[in-house]
Amino acid sequence: MIGNQDFDKQLEESLYIHKLLRADESLSLEREMKEKKAANSTSVWDGESLERWRFEGEGAAQAENGVLVLVTLSRSDHWPGAETRAVDAASGDYATFGSYEAKLDLKGLELGDFNRISFKARPLCNGLHSPIIRAAFVNNGVKKLPDAYSREGFNAINLENFAWNDCFWEIESLPHDKIEELSFIVHRYGQELSGGKALRFEIKDIRVEQVSAEVTYGWECPGDEIAYPFCGYFSKGEKKAVANANASEKRFQVVSNGEVKLEAEVSRVETAIGAHSVLDFSSLKEPGLYSIVLGGKTFPPFAVSSNPYTPTIWRLINFLFAERCGCPVPGKHGTCHGDVTAIHDGKTLAYNGGWHDAADVSQQTVQTAEIAHALVEIASSVKASEPKLYARLLEEAQWGLDFVLKTRFGDGYRATGSSIRRWTDGMIGGMDDCEARVHNHSFENFIMSGVEADAGEAFREHDPAFAWKCRDAAKEDFEFALTRFREVGLEEPVHHEHTASASLSQYYAAAAWSASKLFRWLGDERYAVLAREFASKLMACQETGEGLSPISGFFYRDERKSQIVHFSHQSREHLFVQALAEVCNTQPDHLEKAAWETSMRLYGSYLKKLMTYVEPYGMIPAGVFNISEVEDQEAFSLVHPDVDFEKEKKSHAEQISNGSTLGSGFFVKRFPVWFSFRGNSAVHLSMGKAASVLGRHFEDEALMDIAKEQIYWVGGKNPFRQSLIYGDGRRYGQQYTALLGETVGEMPVGVQTRGNEDAPYWPQANIATYREVWTTPPGRWLWIMADVLGMGAGKGTERD
Repeated sequence: MIGNQDFDKQLEESLYIHKLLRADESLSLEREMKEKKAANSTSVWDGESLERWRFEGEGAAQAENGVLVLVTLSRSDHWPGAETRAVDAASGDYATFGSYEAKLDLKGLELGDFNRISFKARPLCNGLHSPIIRAAFVNNGVKKLPDAYSREGFNAINLENFAWNDCFWEIESLPHDKIEELSFIVHRYGQELSGGKALRFEIKDIRVEQVSAEVTYGWECPGDEIAYPFCGYFSKGEKKAVANANASEKRFQVVSNGEVKLEAEVSRVETAIGAHSVLDFSSLKEPGLYSIVLGGKTFPPFAVSSNPYTPTIWRLINFLFAERCGCPVPGKHGTCHGDVTAIHDGKTLAYNGGWHDAADVSQQTVQTAEIAHALVEIASSVKASEPKLYARLLEEAQWGLDFVLKTRFGDGYRATGSSIRRWTDGMIGGMDDCEARVHNHSFENFIMSGVEADAGEAFREHDPAFAWKCRDAAKEDFEFALTRFREVGLEEPVHHEHTASASLSQYYAAAAWSASKLFRWLGDERYAVLAREFASKLMACQETGEGLSPISGFFYRDERKSQIVHFSHQSREHLFVQALAEVCNTQPDHLEKAAWETSMRLYGSYLKKLMTYVEPYGMIPAGVFNISEVEDQEAFSLVHPDVDFEKEKKSHAEQISNGSTLGSGFFVKRFPVWFSFRGNSAVHLSMGKAASVLGRHFEDEALMDIAKEQIYWVGGKNPFRQSLIYGDGRRYGQQYTALLGETVGEMPVGVQTRGNEDAPYWPQANIATYREVWTTPPGRWLWIMADVLGMGAGKGTERD
């Protein structure tokens, strides 16, 4: 690994991540924030009187030598009052034990040029691994805060226990013309295994300040900076960086060890998202460490190699290891959630295992299954080149697969998810128990079958007994799925399930994919016949140019072709071409292969056309939308649960219209239509997986470059010049971690938009959903990387 000697040492000391990795704080965004000099700074509390404070919840407060002291308990023996969401606690619906809040009256303070809130906080919490304090403010000016979905106006800051922490919150992008109150909130998330009963937080030096704020909105890079992936570029493929359109320099250099390796012109481009300067050094292919020099400024080095992302893969493993449920993770949490149970047909199983879904420690079985599959795929791609990484990837995959098998009841029913946001006491029969959801749905069982089938092959030599069980479960789950689908078809959506919005076309894709997997490893011709059946049904759902849309290739929800498939949060856009590619590769001599590949090429062309709407950046747009969708309550309710259709109809129309018009009511949107759930990591990474599948299948470098661009966007080639993977690259910022604390390798739900606009927005505020850590993005990232690293090794899919 080029230039990663320090990382190699840390990796070895972590026992190849059986102890957690540490982030280099000197490269973090918080370090840059701390070093900013405030042009103006004023205190908003004298540190003595509590007259302007009011307190809500269970706890006590006092002023002590200039310090606000907040004391409460980590949990209680009852649920909070009906004024909170926790009234659903009996069903385990994301309930906590409430919070203790301190609210400072600011009497409509108009901040003017002041754009940062700063304070110092010290948690004194015995046994707590990951203390967190949430700051919040209410603005009653022209624009109100919090917003309708309580997504803006909050910032949950991760703290070091028993130390004074400097806390900064830049609010330049938030309305702050009439601030009524400033709050500090201590969440009572329960008592983790090592945790004490008492929580004590101390706060002092509360100030508002004026600083040079970070760019948080739009496509334009700051004046003297450039956007590029900090970890580097693959030797093969495009290598471009983005600079401000007004950059005066006409030429740039790429240097290594003081030697100029390349000098070229800075290109000025006008695209659908505005004017930019582009630095193209794609001709540079020799492995090494390089730096860009522009206008006399030398930027931090990046690598060029066949795989500059090996350390990133290890860091994502680190995050997944920390997210393990039901497993003690040193320095993070003890054995957890043993009293979350699933009940079916008189039987009860403990629903702990796999990986927590997100910061809230909820759980989704299909999420764990897909992550495990990504780990298995990338393990196959590095088996020959990196044996230690290969072994560790399989070890982590087996943890997830164990959960997939454990949650089966053996009759088609399986435990599918739990909506939980607390540490429970682990004692079955207590008031804080949670009951997991149990279902027999064909879509989940098709996916599980395909995952289990590939796992059976992956572990054939590594653990033959486990491999046999995976294959056996794959056969059974496929039959359960097929029987159920023939009887029921499209299932009624289940609230809180990540598969709730699945379309009939996705069912077809999942069925074709899993049937092909079983045909690959078992050779039973019946599976091949079924794969062809469902592939034909899937292709009947594709826009092939007969409709009014000027762009074709995307998929509709079913054969009627009246509702385009959209995702706003969780996404499985990749599943369409993943299925068709698997059918092609397992039946390479079949007469229908030409039709399957025609469908795949059409989707590949669709992706290439979408990319023209975000150049010179590489984030794949969300897709094609039609203005008539604002009248479709059926599809709206599936994609946007818990959102009022009539109330948001105007916003829905504005969001679509703010995309780029194609004519006939069609638009290309760079970001999804969304309301409460915002953040596009899963959306663009899932489409990136589609690009990598197609790129690998057709050996199409242009499509593989699109896939790589999703890696680059996450790694720093974005307008904010931030790595979205904590501890990886540079300028990585804190994220909303809730119960689990900051972890190297964590990734957020993703970049959002401001209101109904269609441009990137990334404010410094750790809050759900956009900055919440989530295990979906690492899984999708690893899925893409499996194909990128496997390119050139063949499709790896021909049946023996």
